[in-house]
Amino acid sequence: MNAPAPVAVGYVCGRDAASLDRQRDAVTGHAREEGFALAQVVIDRFDTFTISQVVQAARLHDARVVIMPADVRLASVHRRVRRELERHGATCVVVGGGSGATVQTGRLTEDIRRREGAPAEAASR
Repeated sequence: MNAPAPVAVGYVCGRDAASLDRQRDAVTGHAREEGFALAQVVIDRFDTFTISQVVQAARLHDARVVIMPADVRLASVHRRVRRELERHGATCVVVGGGSGATVQTGRLTEDIRRREGAPAEAASR
């Protein structure tokens, strides 16, 4: 009996269909390669979503990971997105190149870091 695949939520952002399609392909391709069950791709047509809205979408689906392309604005603050997601047992993975974002190519088990000690103690590491 196979265990269910970990759930992921994708995030894409763009005003034109071609950009959204390219980003969606990158997100779904990464989810497929890594064995995630992609519950939803959140589409932000006007680049107005906040970190808390992305975290809320992940929580709604009990997602273990949020996948976003490197060329979306939120990717530039992916470490902050990751910190917010970690409070709920999830992480953020940035796929593709560009925008100066660090590309995360590891598997889910490599990306999720378990917290040790109090939050202040973990922040000082």
